[in-house]
Amino acid sequence: MALQVTCVTTDSGSNYDDCRCIETIGYNVFGSTIQKTPAELHDRINNGTDFYVKENGSKTYLEAAEQRGTKYVRTESNNTRRDNLLQQPSC
Repeated sequence: MALQVTCVTTDSGSNYDDCRCIETIGYNVFGSTIQKTPAELHDRINNGTDFYVKENGSKTYLEAAEQRGTKYVRTESNNTRRDNLLQQPSC
């Protein structure tokens, strides 16, 4: 079962302006929003759980990424230059 990401919390003081500035990611489970860190979602994705965002009616799945030992998630490449994950409302 794929879980839909419904919100993100970003660090306004981050040195990054992409998905690496995300502090928490929220998704809906049985009517409740669960918030996890990007590293926690990274591990869940690597263990087989699918997460996605909806933007303009299209689903884009998240993928696990790592840079210099920092685990994070990002959306798979699609037909937009915007970061679909950062387009989600604030948690």
